[in-house]
Amino acid sequence: MHKRLVLRIYLIGLAQIAALAATLYVAREATRPRNFPHAAETQFLLDQSLDQLTEPQDLQARLQLLLDHTRIRVELTDKSGKVVASTQPVGPTTFLHTEMTWRGGAARVQLPPPPMPRDGGPILPLVASLILVGISAVLTAAWLGRPLTKLSAAARALGGGDLTARANLKRNDELGDVAIAFDEMAVRIEQLVRGQRELLANVSHELRTPLARIRMALDLAAEGSAEEAAEQLSGIAGDLAELERLTNDILASARLELASGAPPLRLTRSNIRQLLDDVNSRFRTRYPSRALTIDNGTGEAEVEIDRMLLRRALDNLLDNAARYSDAEIALKAFPENKHLVVEIKDQGVGIAAEDLPQLFTPFFRADRSRGRKSGGLGLGLVLSRRILEAHLGSLDLTSEQGKGTTARARVPLAS
Repeated sequence: MHKRLVLRIYLIGLAQIAALAATLYVAREATRPRNFPHAAETQFLLDQSLDQLTEPQDLQARLQLLLDHTRIRVELTDKSGKVVASTQPVGPTTFLHTEMTWRGGAARVQLPPPPMPRDGGPILPLVASLILVGISAVLTAAWLGRPLTKLSAAARALGGGDLTARANLKRNDELGDVAIAFDEMAVRIEQLVRGQRELLANVSHELRTPLARIRMALDLAAEGSAEEAAEQLSGIAGDLAELERLTNDILASARLELASGAPPLRLTRSNIRQLLDDVNSRFRTRYPSRALTIDNGTGEAEVEIDRMLLRRALDNLLDNAARYSDAEIALKAFPENKHLVVEIKDQGVGIAAEDLPQLFTPFFRADRSRGRKSGGLGLGLVLSRRILEAHLGSLDLTSEQGKGTTARARVPLAS
């Protein structure tokens, strides 16, 4: 990631330095004494003062007069380097030393220190610098502080229970990246919390119906004859199986620790053909009137799996296919890149494109109705994926509304 915020702060610092330098230059020019001698002015003054003088004593007197009036010290030498006249040595007040010329040879000139600046001395540039730095600091702090304040307010609101709180910052720098990450996190938290809130409602709904049917069957059996009681037993057995399935899903979700961690596996070497026969038998027991075709292209290949967990993952995929499709369900197994691929395809209602990214979110259900046929807790796909990932495999779904859904489960083949 490019350090865009660091670069901007660096450029702000450069702009501050440039503005401060310009301010100091303007302040210096505004307060510089206009009568202070520069080198060109000193050369002209020297030429005029020594014009037509040749005698050393006259030159010495003129230099002394120049020193008395301007505090400029001069040492004159002829063309051979011999000192002709001098107001040297120069004391500690020397400000500038420069080499000049005069009509008879060379001149070594030392200017006095400059007088105090006029109009407030060094106070004006100092005040201007402080004002400039202060304004720049305030603007920079506001530029950085406003988004941080907005982020902080959104975090407090989310922590206080407002699941709709978002930062909504549009910035092309690291602060913008943090805001986007915060909003994405808030969306995930909102989905998880709302899913968990729906869990109790879903569980109570799913459990209430079979319990009510069991109670009704028991009441009818108690009031009727032995033949009527026997007729109710099959219904009670089906309802108990449904209760067992719901309970197992809830317990499995706790075991697999949906938020983090991986489930413990009891790996055994299993024949794929036998595994598919077991899956087929269980499906036909649950859905005796549904058509399931199995195409096993793996021969006698084997996999090292936790048989119970992998069977649960495949059962969940077949349950989903049976719930959302009335047509035939096709299961196909084949090897691919040292993996077993189990492809389960239905011809049902399919899944909306906007729901596909959320299918593996705990407690999310593409069909939000609570009908008997399509009911559930929204845990089946999550459990299946985590089981397959624990086997170093994967689970992918493709779907198109009105045409059906295809689930592809992959686990490594045994070496």
